[in-house]
Order: sequence, then structure tokens, then C-alpha cells
Amino acid sequence: MNSRDKIYNNLNDLFDRYSGKEKLEEEIDRLHSHIVELEIDIKRFTKNEETTRHALAAKQKAEEKLNVANVRMENLEHEVDRLKEESAEDISFRYIENIPPQMIRSYLSQIASFRADHDSLITTYIPAEQPINEMKDSDQMLEYIDTADQNLIKRIGNDTGYALFYDTARMICEVVTPPLPITRSNWEFNDRFDVSDMQKITEIDMNIGIVAAHAGQSLVGITNNGHEFIDHQIIQSSVKAKHTKGGFSQRRFERLRDEDIAHHVDKVRKILTSMLFNADESIDYLILCGDVMLARHVLDTVQLDTVIVERNIEGRIEKHNIDSLLKSIFSCRRYKL
Repeated sequence: MNSRDKIYNNLNDLFDRYSGKEKLEEEIDRLHSHIVELEIDIKRFTKNEETTRHALAAKQKAEEKLNVANVRMENLEHEVDRLKEESAEDISFRYIENIPPQMIRSYLSQIASFRADHDSLITTYIPAEQPINEMKDSDQMLEYIDTADQNLIKRIGNDTGYALFYDTARMICEVVTPPLPITRSNWEFNDRFDVSDMQKITEIDMNIGIVAAHAGQSLVGITNNGHEFIDHQIIQSSVKAKHTKGGFSQRRFERLRDEDIAHHVDKVRKILTSMLFNADESIDYLILCGDVMLARHVLDTVQLDTVIVERNIEGRIEKHNIDSLLKSIFSCRRYKL
């Protein structure tokens, strides 16, 4: 076993220990044992169901438990598969981290300070949804980028595009995804990295609307610097928790829950419309986060002439520290190849 395999196995062990996959697999084993016990109970009750009404009720109850256990086990197995796929992807990157807004300027300054003795440093800016191999004259650039690194870059999914800072001597090889969209694609060879476009994107000096949507508690707000809200409002509604027992009662419960959510979305929509209408200046971007599908419904009938940006982050709302939401939204994501 070579050193790379050892490192990979060690990382897999660490991932299994801390990601929760090991606990999920233990839970699946426990459910397997429980299912066997339930199946034994069903067979035992079946023999006696002709002689006792109690046995019939017990058999039905055991079958319900068996169905619940099977569904639970199936969900856990899907979760394990998902975690395995994520670990296979993440383990290939040397390093992944979020760069909070207050650290972005320092990070870009360090990238810009790197120098080469000839034009061997590649700077690339790529908008979302544009493959790197479809850039103009990209074949001239890609012949200097390792094939494995190209495959890693393709795995990075985001809604804002990314910047690639790549030293052909492999001293610095990093991808950074910004909080706001990259709007033009370009690449260049030079003896230094060009961070100017990333600096412009991350130095927030415009009006940006925020919709952090969650069933029962959402937030709409406006910031003009990415550090604090100049206006915001938290919207709370009573939304029923999810029902798991099944049958007619579940369908009725889910219908009532959907009505609660629709009522909540309507409240959020009205407050967002009022906030945007009364804003001192127009909104340059509107960022959706939290439950993005729910946030999209908020915009169903809202007339907007602005760019919509979806951020795949939790969008947690902390009443005692409301500006912490902006820290998550305006962080960059760094991938070390």
C-alpha cells in the first residue's frame, strides 16, 4: 500500500468516525434485528388470530411497526449512500473551507503577493454553468492543468461561478467561489495572480435583499455592506410538524400543514414586497437561502427587476445575533486542489 492509499484510508476512517455514517450503519443493524423480531411476532400472532381478537390486534400493530421500521431503514440506507458519495468527492480535495467576509481581503492579498520568475501563473474567472473547457481558447490553458485537477474542478457545483488560481509548478492551486455571481469569463498567464475581479465581487457596496426562508420562521432584509442589515423583519407562523404515522390522518395532517406553509409564504411575500417598495434605493441582487424551494414560492407573484442569487446554505436565523446570517451568506468557499 503506497502512502497515498494510506492517507486515503486514514481520511475515510476519520470521515466514518465524525460524519455520522458509522452511527447510521449501527442504527441500520439495530433495525435489521428489530425487523426479525417483528416478523417472528407476526408469525406467532397469525397462528392464534382465529382464536383470539387480541392476537389480531397485536398482529396488526406488529405489521405497522414493521412497515415503519422498513421505511426508517430504507431512509437510513439512502443517507449512508449519500454520505459515501460526499466523502468520495470531498476526500479528493486537499482542503476545503469557508472564508468569512472579514478574512477575504487578507486571503486575496496573500494570493496577489505570490510571484513567479516567468508567466507560469494561471488566473481564470468562470461564470456559473459554464464548463471550463468551453472558454475561448481554453485548450491552450488546459494543457497546463493536471487532468485530475480538471476533474475536481468539474465537481464544484455552485450558483455564482468561481475563480481559479493555478500555479503550473503546483505551489498554489486553488478554486474560490464568491458570494455574488461572476459575470464574465476570462483567463490569462502571468507572473502574478489577478485578484481584481474577486475583490470587486467581495467588497459589497450595493443594496442587496435577503430572503432566508424556513417553514414557520423566515427573514427578509436589506444590507448595503454585507456586514449588517439596514432593514430586516423576522416572520413567524404556526406550522405543524411533519406527520409520520401514515393513513388518512397523515394525508389530512399534511394538507393542513401545507395550508399553514402557504399562509406563512403569503405573509413573507407581503412583507418582502413592502420592504422593497419602501427601500431608499433599488436592489441590485436578491439572495435566496435556507429552504430555497420555499423562497422561490415567496417570489411567485413579486415583480422584480433584479438578479436572483440562490445560496445553498442553511440560512440560520439567530434573533440575538441577526447579522450572523450575513456572515454565512457573504463567505467565500475555498477548494485546495
